[in-house]
Amino acid sequence: MGIIKDEKGNEVSDKVIFVRGRNRRSQWLALIATDTELANEEIIRIYGKCWDIEVFFKMYKTYLKLQKEFQGHSYDCMVIHTAIVFLRYFMLALESCNNKDLLT
Repeated sequence: MGIIKDEKGNEVSDKVIFVRGRNRRSQWLALIATDTELANEEIIRIYGKCWDIEVFFKMYKTYLKLQKEFQGHSYDCMVIHTAIVFLRYFMLALESCNNKDLLT
């Protein structure tokens, strides 16, 4: 554990966890958590969920062209376009799951 300081100068304890890759044992990842009471497994689980969200938004912006496909300026138009792009992503994800694993 190390000591770091927040934006107000208060000391904050942290915990560093090193995780090896599942398929490539030579690869590893360092995770830093400021909640030192959490178990290592819980920190890894939370990070996994955050990574799924990052992948979702990367797909959403890059491959489904959220920012470049639409030029509306009203709030309602942007909400509708975002909902349509979300639906497009969910349909592609469902199709991908159905083609890969019948138990999913």
